[in-house]
Amino acid sequence: MDHTEIDGELRRCRSLPHGRARTQRLETLAAAARSGTDRALEGAVLLELARSYMYAGERDLSPMAYGRLLSIYDAHPAELGHLTYSVHWQLKWMTWDLIGNPAVPLPTVHRWLDEMDNRYRQRGYSARPVLSLRADLACAIGDHEEAIALRDAALGKQRDQMADCDACERNGWGVISAAAGDDEDALEQWRPVIDGERSCAEEPHRTLAKALVPMLRTGRTAAARSAHLTGYPLVRHNIELRASVGEHIEFCALTGNEARGLEILAEHSSWLTDQAADIGSRLSFITGVSVLLRRLVALDMAELPVGGETVATVLATLEAEIEDVVRRYDTRNGTDEYRKRVDERLTRQPVVELLPLGLRSRPLAAQPAGAATSSGAGAAVGASIPAGRDTDGTGTADASGATASTSGEPAAVDRSAEAARLIEAATARLHTDPAAAETQLRRALAVGTGVLPREDLARLNSLLVSALAGQPGREADLADAALYAAARWSGLSDADAAHHSCVAARAFHRAGQHGPAAALFEQVVGDPDLGYPASELAVIGAQYGTSLSALGRPVDAAREYVSAAKLIEHVPGHDQLRAELADSAAQALSRAGRLDEARAAFLRAADLWGGLARIDARAACLRRIAWMQTWDEDADTESPAWLATIDGLIAELDAALEQEPTPELAAELETTREQRAQMQAEVAGDYR
Repeated sequence: MDHTEIDGELRRCRSLPHGRARTQRLETLAAAARSGTDRALEGAVLLELARSYMYAGERDLSPMAYGRLLSIYDAHPAELGHLTYSVHWQLKWMTWDLIGNPAVPLPTVHRWLDEMDNRYRQRGYSARPVLSLRADLACAIGDHEEAIALRDAALGKQRDQMADCDACERNGWGVISAAAGDDEDALEQWRPVIDGERSCAEEPHRTLAKALVPMLRTGRTAAARSAHLTGYPLVRHNIELRASVGEHIEFCALTGNEARGLEILAEHSSWLTDQAADIGSRLSFITGVSVLLRRLVALDMAELPVGGETVATVLATLEAEIEDVVRRYDTRNGTDEYRKRVDERLTRQPVVELLPLGLRSRPLAAQPAGAATSSGAGAAVGASIPAGRDTDGTGTADASGATASTSGEPAAVDRSAEAARLIEAATARLHTDPAAAETQLRRALAVGTGVLPREDLARLNSLLVSALAGQPGREADLADAALYAAARWSGLSDADAAHHSCVAARAFHRAGQHGPAAALFEQVVGDPDLGYPASELAVIGAQYGTSLSALGRPVDAAREYVSAAKLIEHVPGHDQLRAELADSAAQALSRAGRLDEARAAFLRAADLWGGLARIDARAACLRRIAWMQTWDEDADTESPAWLATIDGLIAELDAALEQEPTPELAAELETTREQRAQMQAEVAGDYR
């Protein structure tokens, strides 16, 4: 192959999916390039080959390609100088891969760390990335004090272009704290990522998954639920984040959401047999899956189908693989760190009996007659919160009702009467003093759980939702109570369950928690059991779109705005909402870069606003159209579209101002004239 053929094939390879076929073609190219005279071309091929090994799960092969790359880089600095940044950036990631690969001996890992250290020093790069990787290695072998010391040393070094982004770094800092048993510090390290202050292509995806168990262990159950509802859609079906998917499955097993966990597993069942995956990520994934499968076995559901097998057979296969991989890691590292970590995960027990998620799951198969009951299994089959083994809707367990509910003893009668008295008193003041009603309803839940029938408890939870809805600023508490109410109604009334999930979604939306809001909206907007009128469904669709926009999903947001508008297209009396939806869809399409669709949507919104005599909103839409038209190829011609649009608007505003002189119209006209001048200057500057 000559230079042109190799270069063309390299370009084609870059568009191929990662896998063995891609790496084989690159290996052939590397051999051909080595026999030629163009070292820069060989360097480019080797760099791509090293990347391909990483993403194809063949990371143990990367050092061979990288060794050759560094050799020709040193021998031909003039030819490969333009690859300096890429060579050193990729060197960091290759070295990180070696740390997580049990096939690579520790002396080899240390040698590459030293190589990276020397090269970074020679180039004047900060020691921060090298110290970070040394901290990762110390953490992997179980030397947690050294890991923390190295992490702190890295934090003291300057951040430069070789450092990971702040979000990715914080992920690693938190992992080190969590591995050392300090959940609080881990969550503090992760806080800016969880709160949305730091993000990147893979964050907060990974951090939200890693934070699930530390949140549960520290009693932050509502935050854990939010992290799951927000985080799972980010990692779903992303094979490079399979470890995170496993952590979400494990979360379901620890919160009484076994059916939800099985649904997630079913969506990723092909990963169970994918042995070519990166071994560290695969170990984390199948360990999380095994936590769920062990939980199902404990619930006497070992014969449930999983793929073409059963829970029991899949668990046996995975545990054998886990045992082998753990042995390989600990043999390589000379410690028992992986054994301790994996055993700790596999033996975890549910942290709460049920943490309602507001998401419907298909029922698990009923347990055999005489099998032990469990609130987790019950949640999956509709008996979400069995009497006597439940929370009161606020996360506090009521243990005293376990026997009273079935014994018929006087204590049960007394508790039922007390609950009824509290409910009556709360109902009387629900609208006049909702805070006092809330207090009485929570007391009623505490004494009534375990003795009241399920339907009465469901109504009681609904009353608590009403009490919280009457108190401004209680959106987070309202969402939590609504999710418990939805769980109560599950299996009793699909309409009530759907309604309360919708209440929770809207409460999350108002609270600015758009991740969980979007997850719940996704379910309720198409739920036939919701039974809301079209106008209310359109408002919900608008809220869903706003949450999607806040999450950086403008295309999805535009789709929801358009769908919501269709619901009321022929319903009289909703012109304002139709205009708002058209305007919101236009803005979302503009943010997504779909400019032709955005122009059409802005034009429709402008027409709707005009029909409502909202000249300010109409003017804003027309100005947006004009700005987009300045990007057209003919924007600098004698009669460009943008000029016709903006001058037409000026004429319209002039006429309106003449009929009704108001400060508002005068301000709109001034703004429009100013922007016309700005458009003209920009077009002239672009084409001067």
